[in-house]
Amino acid sequence: TGGGAATLGHASPEALMSALERQLQHVGEEGAQIAEAIFVACSVPLDSATPESTSSLWLRKESTDSLHCMLQGTLAEVNKAAHELDAALAEHLQEFHGIIAISSDPGPAGVNRRVLSKAGQMRLPVAGTGGSSLAMAAADLGCSLAGNAGGSVATTPETKALGIAASLAAAWGKSYSPQLDQDMSWHSPLDGCLPAFLAIACTSQTLACLPSTWVRHAPALQSTLQLQVLPPVVGAVVAQQASGLGDLAVIGGAVLGSLSRGSALTAMFAGRAFARASPHFLAVCARLAVPATASTLATAGGLATTLGLLAHTIAPKVDSVSDIIRGILAELLGGKIYKELPLPMPSWLTGGLAGLLMNYGSRRGWYHQVFLPLILIEMEHGSMSLLGSLDWLTLCMTGAGACAAQLLVRRSSHQSHSDEGLAKRGLLLNLGYGDYIEACFPFLDRDVWLNAAVYIASACSGVLVARAEAR
Repeated sequence: TGGGAATLGHASPEALMSALERQLQHVGEEGAQIAEAIFVACSVPLDSATPESTSSLWLRKESTDSLHCMLQGTLAEVNKAAHELDAALAEHLQEFHGIIAISSDPGPAGVNRRVLSKAGQMRLPVAGTGGSSLAMAAADLGCSLAGNAGGSVATTPETKALGIAASLAAAWGKSYSPQLDQDMSWHSPLDGCLPAFLAIACTSQTLACLPSTWVRHAPALQSTLQLQVLPPVVGAVVAQQASGLGDLAVIGGAVLGSLSRGSALTAMFAGRAFARASPHFLAVCARLAVPATASTLATAGGLATTLGLLAHTIAPKVDSVSDIIRGILAELLGGKIYKELPLPMPSWLTGGLAGLLMNYGSRRGWYHQVFLPLILIEMEHGSMSLLGSLDWLTLCMTGAGACAAQLLVRRSSHQSHSDEGLAKRGLLLNLGYGDYIEACFPFLDRDVWLNAAVYIASACSGVLVARAEAR
């Protein structure tokens, strides 16, 4: 079942099944499969449910089937149907190698009593969570609990799945290596944090412009925004995306970010380290029979704090690197940061080349991989971004100009009507929201003169940013 209120993600049978299958595939050389499943999902946590609570019964009859909902009704109706399925499953339990019991019901006349009773007689390993139910299954039915089978407080579908896979692997004498979500590119979490970066930068700059008599505590609030908000956000997003451990990773990442001394870049590296270490840490806990709740607390609290203290130590060094990156960008765009390192060319030329590169690279996939992460590094402490202004001028404004030009030139082809609609949309969105620069790309691909004009405008925009000494 979905269990009580203390578990996280209890209402999604599909999420739990997906997490279990992903981890069980890595048990032994050939992996393990869920052959049959009976899952009772209730609209409210079961510790506060009534027989009339809205519920659903989810079923899987063969390993090749998908989990599907076979009945919706009251909890009493769903339990009755589940009880019948449990009896049928118990008849051929000898075909299986283990049982996963999550917040089950092994009591007298319980929904899952027949299967668990037969499992006790066969000495099948039983892995899962739900302290009360597992204790009853072991004491009354003789079930052999595997690994870290125990309480479910603070567990998530992902942590349940990892602990269950490790527990069954240990019971079967098989190897197990946690399945990690490590295919995330380094820049993805930074890109995903853009709303927070923008909100902090805009609010911080607004506070700096207001008279002190208007906002009494503006300096303190500005300092809080610049140092204490972004690192926990970045740490949580990186840890969650890279580990796939759900809410547990969000908690751990937030702890890491809070200990990163205001450095979002440090929080990103720390979150990545946590994402790599936490699944293995949970698997070790499961093999050592550390209960699921204690494993979760040790991971999200203990492991995160330990790595956070390390992040706290290296944060000044990471911050100095990001300061150098910001200084180099400012120098390239007309700033006066490093007097002892004069550029070999005038600032207007470097600005023009930067404008051309921004437009050229955005058409070849560099924007999300290079430009946007650099923009966010500039905005790490609530500052506005020079590359952001270059982005706005060389991409959004030139894109709007290309769309406006397309509207002014009447064409007789069959594409004229669709072109007009796309150009209007591109013009409005780029001027109004600074978005949808791709609207002009089809026009640039087929019009060499328009394409050249956009590149010239991008170079001029870069010159404007550099000569204005925008920093």
